[in-house]
Amino acid sequence: DAMRLTYTVRDRIAVEMWRSVQRISQESTHLKNNWGRGDTVRLGHLDTLLSGLNGFSGLAAESMTRADGWRFLDLGRRIERALQGCQLLNATLAKPGDDESVSLELLLEIADSIMTYRNRYLATLQPAPVLDLLLTDETNPRSIGFQLNCIMEHITQLPADENRALRSVDSRIALSMQSTLRLAQVYELAEVNRNGSREKLHRMLAKTGRQLLDLSDAISGQYLVHAGLP
Repeated sequence: DAMRLTYTVRDRIAVEMWRSVQRISQESTHLKNNWGRGDTVRLGHLDTLLSGLNGFSGLAAESMTRADGWRFLDLGRRIERALQGCQLLNATLAKPGDDESVSLELLLEIADSIMTYRNRYLATLQPAPVLDLLLTDETNPRSIGFQLNCIMEHITQLPADENRALRSVDSRIALSMQSTLRLAQVYELAEVNRNGSREKLHRMLAKTGRQLLDLSDAISGQYLVHAGLP
């Protein structure tokens, strides 16, 4: 789907971005064709594919004018990254295992935040500081809080009806998520109950995930669906 959409706007993207898309497509094909050749081969293709995606992201960040098209592109990226963050934290921390330090280290590695954690906390891996860094820290570009701030900023810049007195649906959803996260207490979220789970963390992440999907639908319905009234 991504390649099909890119082909439809080929005349609107820079040459280097188009070449980057072609390399990503080729590497995706290589990965698919060589999937059964072992972990080493798969990891090699995945590393190359990740580098290509990072390159495309960098070109988009540095080459696109900051008009509404770029704003919608970045909105989609932020919603997707926040949703993935909720799913990842929920899958690894809501039901802690016997040796949780392994899960915590893996989380920080995936989020490219392990050096930040070590520089900031100078301590062994603990659930609450990891949640602080990956969930509520608005200065960490990989945290959910950072994504929600970017989402809120983009929404306030989107075209709006000047005669409307109340907030739009997308604005209300974004504000609700941002407020919930800012009021969250990571030490309470890190507490394990009698059943051996972090129920408060699970409920908050699940709710935020649903709201992100609702936000995506609200933005699409308000700005991206080109259909008149029945």
